[in-house]
Amino acid sequence: MNLSIRQQRDTALRTYESTSDSKERRRRLRFPLTTELRYQISGHGKGESSRGTGQVQDISSKGLAFRPDGPLEPGWRLSVSMAWPAKLDNHCMLRFVFEGRVLRTDGSLVVLTIDRHEFRTAGKSTAAAREEIAHVASRIGTLYPSKGVAPGVVGKA
Repeated sequence: MNLSIRQQRDTALRTYESTSDSKERRRRLRFPLTTELRYQISGHGKGESSRGTGQVQDISSKGLAFRPDGPLEPGWRLSVSMAWPAKLDNHCMLRFVFEGRVLRTDGSLVVLTIDRHEFRTAGKSTAAAREEIAHVASRIGTLYPSKGVAPGVVGKA
């Protein structure tokens, strides 16, 4: 029995526009996207991994530009998870999860590849769920105070 596995094809629209900016490297359309992401640096250091967050600027079929909360170096491999703006069947929130490599940095902007990716369900978006998340988030500072801050002082003016 001869089975063939189809390779995934890139169906994104290519950009052929010439711009006055000689640093333009875009070969795919980029779409502005404002959402927070979480990342984990893998394979850097002595088996240790670091975590961080960042703010997405734009995304294409092969790459993502974002502003991380800390410095990242070209060549580092990241595992990334971010909220996806569309919902499955208009009810179920999704997360876009992928692995990538930091291609370049420009000041606080980091550009990375989107290599292996998948969408994961993140549950239904209900008012009760949002209220519960907001309640838990408001208590994080009192449950896990940062170093140098006395318990119960977080959030008080």
